[in-house]
Amino acid sequence: MLMSMVGLSACATDNLNASDISTPDRPEKMYEDIAVENFKQVYISGNASSIVIRRSESENFEFYNGDLDPVHTYTVHCDEDGETLNIEVIMENPENDNDVLGSPMIDIPQKEFEKIEIAGDFRQVSLHTINSDVLIHANDSLVNLNLEADCLNHNITLDGSELDTFRSVSVYFDRFSDNVKLDLNLLQGGTINDPQDLLKEEGLESGSGKPVISVNYAQEINIYSEE
Repeated sequence: MLMSMVGLSACATDNLNASDISTPDRPEKMYEDIAVENFKQVYISGNASSIVIRRSESENFEFYNGDLDPVHTYTVHCDEDGETLNIEVIMENPENDNDVLGSPMIDIPQKEFEKIEIAGDFRQVSLHTINSDVLIHANDSLVNLNLEADCLNHNITLDGSELDTFRSVSVYFDRFSDNVKLDLNLLQGGTINDPQDLLKEEGLESGSGKPVISVNYAQEINIYSEE
């Protein structure tokens, strides 16, 4: 269900704190747009059960409510600190709700930032190809990487440790790209599911090294291609 939210288009207005979606294919704005300005770094945190980070066609950061459960309530806070934009997505009472039916969505402008860092208590993060290096911190979370080969030219690092791990990581390629390299580091006893033999047949373990997708300390890694 989460994957079906990927192509949803944008609409609507103003600074909102609501979860009602009157038209499912046009999710409403959760917060006013923020212009790119001079930002070089973006820091995204919060406690939403699930969140989607994707590339935008506009010059602004845009915030949409893609949650299919009208009971869920979110608040977005943004703080501009010089060249850094801090974004926080807060979900009301996430500890009482394990439903990840839908997600807040953050659209990132098509600009090359020095780094986009994602941290916090997100139980599920869905990241689409964007035009910047990305660092995702582990917190026993599930991560989906939805990657477009023609646009994939920056590094993605999933930063975990023995004490702070990724529960599951899934990498979806729209097609194989021979320049990408995967650097995978499992927990002891962890598993890699590669039903299409992409690691061997497509050489993802020995690509040219630009970009590098690094996964550190995951319990499970899944790799797929639509080709």
